Amino acid sequence: MEIRLEGVRHSYDGASFALKNVNLAFKGPGVHLIVGPNGSGKTTLLKIASFILKPSRGRVLVDGRDFWSLGEREKMVVRRMVGFVHDKPVLVRGSVRYNLELGLRLRGEGDDGSLVEYASRYRLLDVLDKPANALSAGQAKAVALVRALALKPRLLALDEPFTFLDNYRVKLLLQDIEWLSGETTIIIATHYMYKDLERIASGKVEIIDGEVAGASNPGLNEV
Repeated sequence: MEIRLEGVRHSYDGASFALKNVNLAFKGPGVHLIVGPNGSGKTTLLKIASFILKPSRGRVLVDGRDFWSLGEREKMVVRRMVGFVHDKPVLVRGSVRYNLELGLRLRGEGDDGSLVEYASRYRLLDVLDKPANALSAGQAKAVALVRALALKPRLLALDEPFTFLDNYRVKLLLQDIEWLSGETTIIIATHYMYKDLERIASGKVEIIDGEVAGASNPGLNEV
């Protein structure tokens, strides 16, 4: 999947801009990093690149098509190819099992075994029947990650994915990111620059005050 941003600007209040004239292409598969200080616009850029947030100005193209000009049915088809994990885990009322299965249920799909495999690897099997609101922050983040990974998305967008995770789960996630990068477009907004993450990254863009301060090739480049 290729996501191209052309002349993208975004304002939340109509007065100031969180993003200013961003021109980027995320060419998949591969791992693309968005880095920068807090408040620089990383999350805004990630949400726009994953079709969650419509930019105030500019175009967002997916495989050459202007996403926001597509019909509602076509938008839904594209969005079903996307897995997004927020920096703070978003879970609904109910058990851990219910939360893990929710993404697949919304897509009308069943578990092919991936969900149980990921749950086991991320040490969640013994909490499957616990209420989601009883989890620790690290467990809740692991649930959100497993739910997205099990969808096998073509585009996986991760906002500060290592926050709240212990070292064991950090290593697992880095392994999974590397394994998935051969066939998935992965965009990660983070300030945790692990050596393994930099090693497997095919591109990196730095955002400062809503502007692109620099971008590396070949997987991610300014257009």
